[in-house]
Amino acid sequence: MSADSCHSSQVPGSGTNRGNRLLESLLPGYVAVDARKIEDLKAFAKSLAAQLKFRTSLDTWDGDWAAFFEKETDPDQRTDPHFALFLAFLQNYLLAQADLNLLTKKHLDFFYRDVLRLKEKAAAADQAYLIIQLAKHVGEHLLTKNSEFKAGKDDIGKEILFKNQSDQVINKTEVALLKALYRDENGRFYISPIANSADGQGAEILHPDGRWSPFGRPKTLFPSSDRLSAILGFAVASPALALAEGNRKITLTLLLKPQPGLLEKLKSLHLNSTFRFLLSGEKEWIEAAIGFPTDAEDVDDLVLDFLNKANTWQDIAGLEPQAGPVFDNPELGIHQPFLGYDIGEVTAKNILSKRASLSGDKFTTLDQVDSVRGMGPDKIADLIFSFQTQKHELKDLGTNGIELILKCHLVPDQDSVVGYSGDVLLQKFLTSQPVMKIELADTVQSYSYPVLQGIELSSIKIHVGVKGVENLILQNDQTTLPVGKNINPFGFRPVLGSNFYIGSREVFSKGLESLNIHLEWHGLPTGATGFQGYYSGYSPAKSNASFQAKAYFLDDRSWGTSKKTISLFSGTSAPSAIQTYELTSSELGTIPTEPELEDFITWSPSSKRGFLKLSLSGSDFGHSEFPKLFANQVILKAKATDPNSVTLPNEPYTPEVKSVKLDYSATDSFIPGKSDWNSFFHIGAFGEAKQEKSTGLLLPDFSEEGYFLIGLKNHLPGQSIQLLIHVLDGSANPEKAVPALAWSYLSGNDWKPFDKLDLVLDETNGLIQTGLVGFTMPRAADTAHTILDEGLTWILASVAENSDSIPDFTQVIAQAIRVTFEDQGNDPNRLAAALPAKTIAKLKISQAQVSKIDQPFASFGGKTAEASADFYTRISERLRHKQRTVTRWDYEHLVLEYFSEIYQVKTLNHTEYDGNLENYRALAPRHVTVVLVANVQNKNAIDPLRPKASVALIAQVKEFILKICSAGVYLHVVNPVYEELQVKTNVRFLAGVDRSFYAKKLEDDLKAFLSPWAFQSPEAFSFAGEIHSSVILHFVEKLSYVDYLTCFELYHIVKNPVDGEILSRTRVEEAKGSTGVSLLGSVGSIDTYGDHLITILETEDCECADNEVPAIIDIVSTESSDMEEAFDT
Repeated sequence: MSADSCHSSQVPGSGTNRGNRLLESLLPGYVAVDARKIEDLKAFAKSLAAQLKFRTSLDTWDGDWAAFFEKETDPDQRTDPHFALFLAFLQNYLLAQADLNLLTKKHLDFFYRDVLRLKEKAAAADQAYLIIQLAKHVGEHLLTKNSEFKAGKDDIGKEILFKNQSDQVINKTEVALLKALYRDENGRFYISPIANSADGQGAEILHPDGRWSPFGRPKTLFPSSDRLSAILGFAVASPALALAEGNRKITLTLLLKPQPGLLEKLKSLHLNSTFRFLLSGEKEWIEAAIGFPTDAEDVDDLVLDFLNKANTWQDIAGLEPQAGPVFDNPELGIHQPFLGYDIGEVTAKNILSKRASLSGDKFTTLDQVDSVRGMGPDKIADLIFSFQTQKHELKDLGTNGIELILKCHLVPDQDSVVGYSGDVLLQKFLTSQPVMKIELADTVQSYSYPVLQGIELSSIKIHVGVKGVENLILQNDQTTLPVGKNINPFGFRPVLGSNFYIGSREVFSKGLESLNIHLEWHGLPTGATGFQGYYSGYSPAKSNASFQAKAYFLDDRSWGTSKKTISLFSGTSAPSAIQTYELTSSELGTIPTEPELEDFITWSPSSKRGFLKLSLSGSDFGHSEFPKLFANQVILKAKATDPNSVTLPNEPYTPEVKSVKLDYSATDSFIPGKSDWNSFFHIGAFGEAKQEKSTGLLLPDFSEEGYFLIGLKNHLPGQSIQLLIHVLDGSANPEKAVPALAWSYLSGNDWKPFDKLDLVLDETNGLIQTGLVGFTMPRAADTAHTILDEGLTWILASVAENSDSIPDFTQVIAQAIRVTFEDQGNDPNRLAAALPAKTIAKLKISQAQVSKIDQPFASFGGKTAEASADFYTRISERLRHKQRTVTRWDYEHLVLEYFSEIYQVKTLNHTEYDGNLENYRALAPRHVTVVLVANVQNKNAIDPLRPKASVALIAQVKEFILKICSAGVYLHVVNPVYEELQVKTNVRFLAGVDRSFYAKKLEDDLKAFLSPWAFQSPEAFSFAGEIHSSVILHFVEKLSYVDYLTCFELYHIVKNPVDGEILSRTRVEEAKGSTGVSLLGSVGSIDTYGDHLITILETEDCECADNEVPAIIDIVSTESSDMEEAFDT
């Protein structure tokens, strides 16, 4: 509060309440000219008769007339004739007396009615909302003005009729779905797919008034929220993501448009826990692991390289709020960076100092790092953890933007990534290509949406690297070859030009950057010189390098020219069984992506693409020359004197392969909206949307706090719609300003604001009160969407802040109209009570187009004609304030006159208070604060212990006063500040008392004593009141079930009404309201226990720690369901 608040006592009193507004002295009958009753007149006559004495002839007094009036009537109403005549005279006199006593009223009536020409307020007709349902064969129907609706008969037998006041077109549109989305102050989102339910997911509403939150505001926030967390993110669809098997690495590079401070914002994220990656599988989404695994032997080198390249301590420790570059190991480390257990400035400087002292100014082992002061096993574990996986990266490209590089991988035992199927995966990605979803991870440490919101995306690059593709089509010139068995790639008798075909739709439909072919050979020579020794005797001589193959790629049915000749066997010794043949991007040539390549099972001359051919070149394997060579050697051997000196040639090696594997890498780049097969999608709270713009946002934009979505079925383009929105008065937070409401409609996947002329009616004043909302729907409002349920027309109401200042809803119904009672000489007292719901059900003159009429709620707004007492009160006040607010008295009485929902009003002049105690000033010239106490019988109030006027009522009162107050007044209309009293004590109950039950009853009794208005109608609220702790102690001691109390303490708690922040909590002997707008009441709420700090004593000993109800030091309440356990000691 401001320094001026100390002058709050300058405004005494508690204002005016409805009970003391009427002064009896203002009523015509307050003073009577002759107020005597018949008994008074009889006594007067008797007294007077005693003065009338008889005079004798001697001129003396002898008796009087008193005996004449001492007669009485007997039980049979009999008396003497003369006394009966006297009583008759008195009865006639009472008639004249009554007329005489009307003198005051006649004088007032003459002045009020004849001179001022004033009269009582006429009765106000009540109104009702009706829902009109058309017959099946009718699409639209005009319900003309003054159509009459029957509501039965009144007490005098007259028919009750209601009429509509304007033409209304009724159609078939109905409310099909209600959804909500809420954003908390941390940027986290909570969805309610079925907003009109207890939990936003369809649970039955058990509250008797059927209330539900229109914006889905949860009762508790993340991580223990009672609502579902919304999943937001983005997705890419690309043929490059078709990844069936093997170790699969995916790198997604997002080029972000430059923005001031963008790099610093992104560095504040813990990138490695920001995203979640899922890819489309045959049966379900496949989750990919973050980053690329690093070989264990390389991790130490990466850590040392990082530390040796650091130039400043910031390079090691980072800068807040930047995350990293060293991250806490969640399994081994303490992982509480916010408590100072990460590598900080001091330790980082120690690392640099230690490095400078080493030979060569660099670390060579982790043991050297471990010896640095401030390091240790925890921080060494963090360093290893940070580099054992290749993580996401950020690259600053200057004016070209920033690259956000995301990495993930799949291992061989995970399922294949296949083309997207909406029937299986149940999301609305309009593509047949494989899809990768990147969802924002909802972790306790952070949530990235506030940082990533509003970032613009320029282009996308997808890079995939796969190792171990085995599901191939293998074929030679003779036949198709089996996979998984030994095969002869070039046939049984290969010759130069024999071909080995390797086919894969996955591999060869992509724009390859590299390709590795792994062949595991079988039966290779084992001699030290390899094929050179094996082919000894052959001419020309053969070696490992003699056997070659040319690589060709099939493209558009043509093999083209070979750009790569490979040696089938490397080295000069015995060749290795596993041979790898690498083809680089230049050797592969420029072959564009072909995502529409059809599936195939074999190569044929008509094949368009999908194959690699290895054509045997260099030297053949000698199958053709072997017979002749062998025959010659056999002859020589036969003729030789020493046959052993002639060596027979080895049988030619027939190439045999045990397995074929391919490794490849491929890249595809695109600009969103400018690719024929690549797509970029936003993942919203309720659906997905393909982005067609070349430059758009990385994430869907949800900048508002609350979203309320209304889905309409059977709505035709261009049809108008009128909705009845029924709110629960008193369920909003009146301490917050009412936010501006924005209405939009969905066209495709884009929300478009309604034109001002299209919002033809809003009786709800921005959804803060029950009423009709009417729209002229643009034809662009269609039913084809992917971000929400298709087939429905969608309307959106959104607020940027303070969504809790909008009350809860009970129903939203289409085809609603408002009708007004038409007086046909009906019983005047009919308006004293509302017309019950379901009373109006028929038209007076039926219309075939209308099949059903429903009155969902009771009528409202009806008032009987003004009573005489109210008339005299109103006019007497009117003559004083003259319909202008000048004095505090004027403000208070005018508000009470015009707003029956208000129970009490207090006006504070030269006081500024806008609902926030931090802005309270008791010396503020020209400021006037009007404090409203709502009707204490408001059963819908959020907190009966603290009754408050609704936001709608506050707005109406303020609007009313501003019309009649001085132009120089700064007006504030607010609720009181309820300052809380908390009792802390030890209580001993009487013997035999059920402690569990009476512990709860004691707290209930305390709350009823401290806040009586919540339990009974008070005479008046006492502003800036005071109460001594002894009064409360005495109250508790006198309870019938209490034996005694010890250690009694009273605490005075002041909270800021806006956010509930505790401004002060003070132990006091006497609590006094701290401001002129303060009311003292109990802490906590009804039906919760533990608000007062009560210890139940089992023994005479006051040291009873084992008997304590858990102390709620920070004013945290426990639910009543927990109370049995709390008191079970």
